[in-house]
Amino acid sequence: MTKSLVYEYYKKVMKNLLAQIPSPNTIQVAGPAKGGFKTIGDFISNVLTLAFAIGILVALIMLIWGAFEWITSGGDKESVGKARNRIINALIGLAVLAVAFALAKVAAVFLGFELGNLTVPTPNPSPSAGSL
Repeated sequence: MTKSLVYEYYKKVMKNLLAQIPSPNTIQVAGPAKGGFKTIGDFISNVLTLAFAIGILVALIMLIWGAFEWITSGGDKESVGKARNRIINALIGLAVLAVAFALAKVAAVFLGFELGNLTVPTPNPSPSAGSL
């Protein structure tokens, strides 16, 4: 007798808990996500963004490395000179990246396109022989 009461209670509770879930026959598993770029402009924009991000990270790492070398040089003239050169080169690298980014933006404005919206022209379909 107790088993049937527990079963009925369990059945009633589970029915209320699962009321919003569709039946197992209607659950569909989605296929794999489709990757890729829709336009060549998206690809170029993403490559340029990635290149600038990597360049900035490398320059900042070199800057930190130079600062660490300077701090740990212990007053040695040669070590301080190496650290100073590393810091100067990192700052030059950041300046070059900034100029390259600005030139890319200016070129995009003068050429009349946005880096994210480049489209590749496609040829018109040739007329079939029967339509002439």
